[in-house]
Amino acid sequence: MNTKKTIKTAIVALAVAMAFTSCNREKSRAQSLVKDFLKENLVENDFKVMDFSKLDSTTFVSDSMAHIMRAKMANNKLFKPEMRFPKGPKTKKLYFIRVKYRVYQDTILQTFYLDDELSRVVSFKEG
Repeated sequence: MNTKKTIKTAIVALAVAMAFTSCNREKSRAQSLVKDFLKENLVENDFKVMDFSKLDSTTFVSDSMAHIMRAKMANNKLFKPEMRFPKGPKTKKLYFIRVKYRVYQDTILQTFYLDDELSRVVSFKEG
């Protein structure tokens, strides 16, 4: 009976470790997408990421809300006038991650929304 308990404990520990590794891989992928987006679209390429939030998901951001966020951020002087958002299919679930970064002496906090495959930035907003 003690062996069964040890096996169960080992299986639970392995499952937790695998879930943690998967979450870290997803967060790392999201961070990379955001950094690449900033490199490509910021007017000033000299920025420093200070912090990322945890990666989370939402089903509450509609396609029209994403377009509104894009239009609002198009007027942000930190970004090039012709911001590029990679094309892709619509997704019902979006991931989001907040990033705090510095440009010159300004500290910026923005939330980035990513598709469900973590392959592209869909939109972003202040805060």
